[in-house]
Amino acid sequence: MRAKRSRATGPAPVVWVVSPHRLVAQAVVAALQSTGARVQFHAWENLRDELSSSKDEGRVRHLLVVIDGGGQAAAVEEIGRVLALGDVRVAVVTSLPSDPGWGALVADPAVDIVMMTTSLSQLHEVVDRLVAGDRLMEQERRQELRAAWIEALDKRQQLVQRVETLSGQQRRVLELLASGRRVPEVAQLLGITDGTVRSHVKSLRAKLGAKTQLEAVAILRQVQQVGTGAGVVPRQRAAPADAERAVERG
Repeated sequence: MRAKRSRATGPAPVVWVVSPHRLVAQAVVAALQSTGARVQFHAWENLRDELSSSKDEGRVRHLLVVIDGGGQAAAVEEIGRVLALGDVRVAVVTSLPSDPGWGALVADPAVDIVMMTTSLSQLHEVVDRLVAGDRLMEQERRQELRAAWIEALDKRQQLVQRVETLSGQQRRVLELLASGRRVPEVAQLLGITDGTVRSHVKSLRAKLGAKTQLEAVAILRQVQQVGTGAGVVPRQRAAPADAERAVERG
């Protein structure tokens, strides 16, 4: 059964549907509109500008963010910037709801992470509950995601510290290998012998605690990965009842 807005005095607010993949967002909008849902497409790349220009004190904007497949890291960063604008509620619909990166966002009660579903009626229910001010996540699940994110940050910091022990030449060798170049190519680019490159690889593997060259490359990529969410600062939000009243005013 779909959520009901018990104190609504007018039509439900229009939910903005966005996704880094334009066609995904457009498909979701078309499907939801066929069921009578009040949704509209908005371009991911213009989202913050549109939210800023439409800001109205006390009016909550509702976003359905669809993340299909990868891209969680960049999405976390962008959603964090959106939240900083204020007066926004976000439901993230994702095929990877257990990704620790979402933990950077869920300390803010304005964000809920929802499992992607193939059921149109369930997605319509998410839209209804979003504008009604309902919580879409259990508190236990929210806490689990937050704990997983903190643990992931700690592990990443340990990797950062290992990478920082590399010499400048070792770091350059590893970065070139991570770019897909083979040992002879690295040697040519750096003006050293193949044997010297292999010696650097052996040393940097020992510093990183990597059993193989591939593992060393994977460690570097984890360190370089954007979207750790470290800069996402949760804000104090209105209580659910206050949030509902704000929806009604909208």
